[in-house]
Amino acid sequence: MSGRFAAERAVVVGAGIAGTGVARALSAEGARVLVTESLPEADVPSAVELRAIGVEVRTGGHERSHFDDATLVVVGPGVSPDADVVRWARELGLPVWGEMELGARLARMPYLAVTGTNGKTTVTAMIEACLRADGHDALACGNIGVSFPEAARQQREVLIVEVSSFQLAVQTSFHPTISVLLNVAPDHLDWHGSLEAYMEAKGRIHALQTGSDVHIGNRDDPATAKISSRATCLLRWFRQGPPDEGEVGYVGDELVARVGGTHRLGA
Repeated sequence: MSGRFAAERAVVVGAGIAGTGVARALSAEGARVLVTESLPEADVPSAVELRAIGVEVRTGGHERSHFDDATLVVVGPGVSPDADVVRWARELGLPVWGEMELGARLARMPYLAVTGTNGKTTVTAMIEACLRADGHDALACGNIGVSFPEAARQQREVLIVEVSSFQLAVQTSFHPTISVLLNVAPDHLDWHGSLEAYMEAKGRIHALQTGSDVHIGNRDDPATAKISSRATCLLRWFRQGPPDEGEVGYVGDELVARVGGTHRLGA
Protein backbone atom coordinates (compact mmCIF):
# COMPACT_ATOMS: atom_id res chain seq x y z
CA MET A 1 0.00 0.00 0.00
CA SER A 2 1.26 3.47 -0.87
CA GLY A 3 1.22 6.48 1.43
CA ARG A 4 3.48 8.69 3.50
CA PHE A 5 3.75 6.04 6.25
CA ALA A 6 3.82 2.93 4.07
CA ALA A 7 7.17 1.88 5.52
CA GLU A 8 5.99 2.09 9.13
CA ARG A 9 4.75 -0.49 11.60
CA ALA A 10 2.89 1.76 14.04
CA VAL A 11 1.62 0.94 17.51
CA VAL A 12 -1.17 3.22 18.72
CA VAL A 13 -1.70 3.23 22.48
CA GLY A 14 -5.36 3.76 23.31
CA ALA A 15 -8.53 3.10 21.32
CA GLY A 16 -10.49 6.15 22.42
CA ILE A 17 -11.55 8.97 20.12
CA ALA A 18 -8.00 10.28 19.62
CA GLY A 19 -6.39 6.86 19.22
CA THR A 20 -9.04 5.70 16.79
CA GLY A 21 -8.54 8.80 14.66
CA VAL A 22 -4.77 8.30 14.71
CA ALA A 23 -5.16 4.65 13.69
CA ARG A 24 -7.47 5.54 10.80
CA ALA A 25 -5.10 8.23 9.52
CA LEU A 26 -2.02 6.00 9.75
CA SER A 27 -3.80 3.13 8.03
CA ALA A 28 -4.97 5.43 5.24
CA GLU A 29 -1.35 6.54 4.79
CA GLY A 30 -0.22 2.95 4.28
CA ALA A 31 1.13 2.04 7.72
CA ARG A 32 0.61 -1.36 9.31
CA VAL A 33 -1.18 -0.44 12.53
CA LEU A 34 -1.64 -2.22 15.84
CA VAL A 35 -3.86 -0.58 18.48
CA THR A 36 -3.34 -1.67 22.07
CA GLU A 37 -6.00 -0.85 24.67
CA SER A 38 -6.08 -1.54 28.41
CA LEU A 39 -9.88 -1.84 28.53
CA PRO A 40 -11.62 -5.17 27.88
CA GLU A 41 -13.03 -5.90 24.42
CA ALA A 42 -16.61 -5.17 25.50
CA ASP A 43 -15.63 -1.60 26.40
CA VAL A 44 -13.89 -0.82 23.10
CA PRO A 45 -16.63 0.04 20.57
CA SER A 46 -14.11 1.17 17.95
CA ALA A 47 -12.51 -2.29 17.72
CA VAL A 48 -14.95 -3.58 15.09
CA GLU A 49 -14.54 -0.49 12.90
CA LEU A 50 -10.75 -0.57 13.11
CA ARG A 51 -10.48 -4.25 12.30
CA ALA A 52 -12.72 -3.70 9.29
CA ILE A 53 -10.08 -1.40 7.76
CA GLY A 54 -7.22 -3.79 8.50
CA VAL A 55 -6.03 -2.45 11.85
CA GLU A 56 -4.98 -5.05 14.41
CA VAL A 57 -6.61 -4.39 17.80
CA ARG A 58 -5.53 -5.97 21.08
CA THR A 59 -7.59 -5.28 24.18
CA GLY A 60 -7.44 -6.11 27.87
CA GLY A 61 -3.98 -4.75 28.62
CA HIS A 62 -0.69 -3.62 27.11
CA GLU A 63 2.18 -6.05 26.62
CA ARG A 64 5.79 -5.34 25.79
CA SER A 65 5.61 -7.86 22.95
CA HIS A 66 3.18 -5.54 21.14
CA PHE A 67 6.17 -3.29 20.39
CA ASP A 68 8.62 -5.94 19.18
CA ASP A 69 8.50 -5.14 15.45
CA ALA A 70 7.24 -1.56 15.69
CA THR A 71 8.98 1.39 14.06
CA LEU A 72 6.75 4.10 15.55
CA VAL A 73 4.58 4.55 18.66
CA VAL A 74 1.74 7.07 18.93
CA VAL A 75 0.22 7.57 22.38
CA GLY A 76 -3.18 8.94 23.30
CA PRO A 77 -3.49 12.18 25.32
CA GLY A 78 -4.26 10.30 28.53
CA VAL A 79 -1.04 8.27 28.50
CA SER A 80 1.44 9.53 31.10
CA PRO A 81 5.08 10.08 30.05
CA ASP A 82 5.96 7.69 32.90
CA ALA A 83 3.67 4.88 31.70
CA ASP A 84 5.12 1.43 31.02
CA VAL A 85 4.22 1.65 27.33
CA VAL A 86 6.31 4.81 26.95
CA ARG A 87 9.21 3.27 28.85
CA TRP A 88 9.11 0.13 26.68
CA ALA A 89 9.13 2.23 23.52
CA ARG A 90 12.07 4.31 24.75
CA GLU A 91 14.03 1.20 25.71
CA LEU A 92 13.52 -0.12 22.18
CA GLY A 93 14.68 3.18 20.70
CA LEU A 94 11.30 3.91 19.12
CA PRO A 95 10.02 7.42 18.42
CA VAL A 96 7.04 8.28 20.63
CA TRP A 97 4.57 10.73 19.12
CA GLY A 98 1.22 12.16 20.12
CA GLU A 99 -1.79 13.03 18.00
CA MET A 100 -0.53 16.59 17.40
CA GLU A 101 2.86 15.40 16.19
CA LEU A 102 1.28 13.09 13.62
CA GLY A 103 -1.16 15.76 12.50
CA ALA A 104 1.63 18.32 12.09
CA ARG A 105 3.60 15.92 9.90
CA LEU A 106 0.55 15.21 7.73
CA ALA A 107 -0.77 18.77 7.37
CA ARG A 108 -0.20 20.51 4.05
CA MET A 109 -2.40 23.50 4.88
CA PRO A 110 -1.92 26.27 7.47
CA TYR A 111 -3.44 25.66 10.85
CA LEU A 112 -4.31 27.76 13.89
CA ALA A 113 -4.09 26.39 17.42
CA VAL A 114 -6.01 27.25 20.58
CA THR A 115 -5.18 26.14 24.12
CA GLY A 116 -5.98 27.22 27.66
CA THR A 117 -7.30 25.77 30.88
CA ASN A 118 -10.79 27.10 30.14
CA GLY A 119 -12.66 28.25 27.05
CA LYS A 120 -10.66 26.60 24.28
CA THR A 121 -13.56 24.63 22.76
CA THR A 122 -15.74 27.75 22.60
CA VAL A 123 -12.99 29.88 21.06
CA THR A 124 -12.04 27.18 18.54
CA ALA A 125 -15.65 26.93 17.39
CA MET A 126 -15.96 30.73 17.21
CA ILE A 127 -12.86 31.04 15.02
CA GLU A 128 -14.18 28.34 12.70
CA ALA A 129 -17.53 30.15 12.42
CA CYS A 130 -15.85 33.51 11.72
CA LEU A 131 -13.60 32.08 9.02
CA ARG A 132 -16.48 30.26 7.36
CA ALA A 133 -18.61 33.41 7.44
CA ASP A 134 -15.75 35.16 5.61
CA GLY A 135 -15.82 32.51 2.88
CA HIS A 136 -12.94 30.27 3.99
CA ASP A 137 -13.07 26.47 3.92
CA ALA A 138 -12.19 26.13 7.60
CA LEU A 139 -12.51 23.11 9.88
CA ALA A 140 -12.25 22.87 13.68
CA CYS A 141 -10.49 19.70 14.81
CA GLY A 142 -8.33 18.16 17.53
CA ASN A 143 -10.30 17.97 20.76
CA ILE A 144 -13.38 19.22 18.92
CA GLY A 145 -14.90 17.26 16.06
CA VAL A 146 -12.54 15.19 13.90
CA SER A 147 -9.01 14.31 15.04
CA PHE A 148 -6.15 16.52 13.83
CA PRO A 149 -4.43 13.75 11.80
CA GLU A 150 -7.67 12.93 9.96
CA ALA A 151 -8.42 16.61 9.34
CA ALA A 152 -4.86 17.11 8.06
CA ARG A 153 -5.52 14.57 5.29
CA GLN A 154 -8.53 16.52 4.01
CA GLN A 155 -8.43 19.16 1.29
CA ARG A 156 -9.18 22.16 3.50
CA GLU A 157 -8.02 25.74 3.26
CA VAL A 158 -7.26 26.08 6.97
CA LEU A 159 -7.66 24.10 10.20
CA ILE A 160 -8.35 25.36 13.72
CA VAL A 161 -6.90 22.90 16.22
CA GLU A 162 -8.04 22.69 19.82
CA VAL A 163 -5.07 21.30 21.74
CA SER A 164 -4.57 20.26 25.36
CA SER A 165 -1.51 20.37 27.60
CA PHE A 166 -1.22 16.57 27.28
CA GLN A 167 -0.93 16.84 23.52
CA LEU A 168 1.47 19.77 23.58
CA ALA A 169 3.82 17.95 25.95
CA VAL A 170 4.66 15.22 23.40
CA GLN A 171 5.20 17.11 20.15
CA THR A 172 8.24 18.45 18.34
CA SER A 173 6.83 19.48 14.92
CA PHE A 174 3.62 21.34 15.83
CA HIS A 175 3.94 24.71 14.08
CA PRO A 176 0.70 26.71 13.89
CA THR A 177 0.60 29.88 11.82
CA ILE A 178 -1.41 31.53 14.59
CA SER A 179 -1.58 30.30 18.18
CA VAL A 180 -3.78 31.41 21.07
CA LEU A 181 -3.17 30.90 24.79
CA LEU A 182 -6.35 31.87 26.62
CA ASN A 183 -5.50 31.30 30.29
CA VAL A 184 -3.60 29.03 32.65
CA ALA A 185 -4.79 27.73 36.03
CA PRO A 186 -3.69 24.67 38.06
CA ASP A 187 -5.05 21.60 36.25
CA HIS A 188 -3.98 18.05 35.41
CA LEU A 189 -1.12 18.29 37.90
CA ASP A 190 -1.32 14.54 38.56
CA TRP A 191 -0.34 13.99 34.91
CA HIS A 192 2.25 16.77 34.56
CA GLY A 193 3.74 16.40 38.04
CA SER A 194 3.88 20.11 38.86
CA LEU A 195 2.35 23.46 37.96
CA GLU A 196 5.64 24.46 36.35
CA ALA A 197 5.57 21.43 34.03
CA TYR A 198 1.94 22.13 33.15
CA MET A 199 2.73 25.74 32.27
CA GLU A 200 5.76 24.66 30.26
CA ALA A 201 3.55 22.30 28.24
CA LYS A 202 1.10 25.11 27.50
CA GLY A 203 3.97 27.30 26.35
CA ARG A 204 4.95 24.75 23.73
CA ILE A 205 2.07 26.00 21.60
CA HIS A 206 4.37 28.77 20.30
CA ALA A 207 7.70 26.92 20.61
CA LEU A 208 8.25 26.58 16.85
CA GLN A 209 6.66 29.84 15.77
CA THR A 210 9.00 32.40 14.21
CA GLY A 211 9.05 35.38 11.86
CA SER A 212 5.60 36.35 10.65
CA ASP A 213 3.77 33.70 12.71
CA VAL A 214 1.46 35.20 15.33
CA HIS A 215 0.90 34.30 18.97
CA ILE A 216 -2.05 35.80 20.84
CA GLY A 217 -1.89 36.03 24.63
CA ASN A 218 -4.01 37.19 27.55
CA ARG A 219 -2.69 40.51 28.85
CA ASP A 220 -4.93 40.42 31.95
CA ASP A 221 -3.60 37.16 33.39
CA PRO A 222 -0.02 37.49 34.73
CA ALA A 223 0.79 33.77 34.55
CA THR A 224 -0.49 33.48 30.99
CA ALA A 225 1.19 36.71 29.93
CA LYS A 226 4.52 35.43 31.24
CA ILE A 227 4.27 32.32 29.04
CA SER A 228 3.14 34.29 25.99
CA SER A 229 5.92 36.86 26.41
CA ARG A 230 8.47 34.15 25.58
CA ALA A 231 7.13 33.82 22.03
CA THR A 232 9.71 34.63 19.33
CA CYS A 233 7.10 35.47 16.67
CA LEU A 234 4.74 38.43 16.32
CA LEU A 235 2.95 38.87 19.64
CA ARG A 236 -0.56 40.23 20.00
CA TRP A 237 -2.71 40.57 23.11
CA PHE A 238 -6.34 40.61 24.15
CA ARG A 239 -7.65 42.22 27.33
CA GLN A 240 -10.89 43.34 28.98
CA GLY A 241 -9.94 47.02 29.18
CA PRO A 242 -9.01 49.59 26.50
CA PRO A 243 -6.36 48.16 24.15
CA ASP A 244 -2.89 49.52 23.51
CA GLU A 245 -1.31 49.22 20.05
CA GLY A 246 -1.19 45.58 18.97
CA GLU A 247 -4.05 44.60 21.27
CA VAL A 248 -7.76 43.84 21.21
CA GLY A 249 -9.89 45.06 24.11
CA TYR A 250 -13.01 46.89 25.19
CA VAL A 251 -13.71 50.61 25.11
CA GLY A 252 -16.91 50.81 27.09
CA ASP A 253 -19.11 48.05 25.67
CA GLU A 254 -17.43 48.05 22.25
CA LEU A 255 -14.76 45.59 21.16
CA VAL A 256 -11.87 47.44 19.54
CA ALA A 257 -8.71 46.19 17.80
CA ARG A 258 -5.68 48.48 17.60
CA VAL A 259 -3.64 46.60 15.02
CA GLY A 260 -2.49 48.67 12.05
CA GLY A 261 -5.03 51.33 13.00
CA THR A 262 -8.17 51.33 15.12
CA HIS A 263 -10.91 48.89 14.14
CA ARG A 264 -14.28 48.87 15.87
CA LEU A 265 -15.54 45.30 15.97
CA GLY A 266 -18.94 45.94 17.56
CA ALA A 267 -20.63 45.54 20.91
